[in-house]
Amino acid sequence: MGQLFRFEFRKLFRQKSFYICGCVLIGLILLTAVTLNMIYSLSQGNMEAGGVTVSASDDGFLYTGIYMLVGAVSSSNFTIVLAVFLSLFVCSDYTNGTLKNIIARGYSRTRIYAVKYMVSLAATTVYTIVCWLTGFFAGTAFWKVGSLSGTTGDLVTTLLLQLLGNFAYTSLFFLIAVLFKKTGGSIAVGIIGPLVLSMIISLADTLTHKKSFDFADYWLDNCMYQTAADSMASDMMIRCFICFLVYAVLFYVISIFVGKRNEV
Repeated sequence: MGQLFRFEFRKLFRQKSFYICGCVLIGLILLTAVTLNMIYSLSQGNMEAGGVTVSASDDGFLYTGIYMLVGAVSSSNFTIVLAVFLSLFVCSDYTNGTLKNIIARGYSRTRIYAVKYMVSLAATTVYTIVCWLTGFFAGTAFWKVGSLSGTTGDLVTTLLLQLLGNFAYTSLFFLIAVLFKKTGGSIAVGIIGPLVLSMIISLADTLTHKKSFDFADYWLDNCMYQTAADSMASDMMIRCFICFLVYAVLFYVISIFVGKRNEV
């Protein structure tokens, strides 16, 4: 498997889309910080016109480095860019005929897809860390570091949950790419699919009228939204952890099952 890992990592680092998508993620976070700072400046100007002065150093100020850190990967911007990159990365082996050549060398499809999946997780980890750092430094530069609403351990746990959530999204987009094998179709389904699923789940919650249970609470988007805070309730942490882990494993297993039966 060592040769497969070297091949996949070499392909990853040589793929322009890996760097372009990374730059897009950084640009979106910086744009968000600039926009929030402009909104704050305008609101501060309106308050000062009314005789009220508010500064970024006031207690309870919302926008900080910590705020931007925990919100860096919990928005749809990250998942959309991730869907685009993984579609380009995975589907390129189908369009270029690379997968057929690797199989001809005697490698099993299970190993091929397993290595490709693990390299995809590595790329997701790099994107996640870069976004965290960009968000934190951008928020700190515009405002201040900010204070934690919980402990440092709570913040670390939240960030690890976000990383696991991004692994679950990676599994989902990996499965979509293996299913469709075409870059255009994979990108379209990867972007639109989760939105449609969220709408269907919300509709199901509306029709069932169950106040004690919501299907949306156990879907990826909602769990990821819950991690956009530096401190979470313990039951929420456990629920998000279980959901992320189940989705990550489930989508990966299905993608291996589909990949072994795909024509190349």
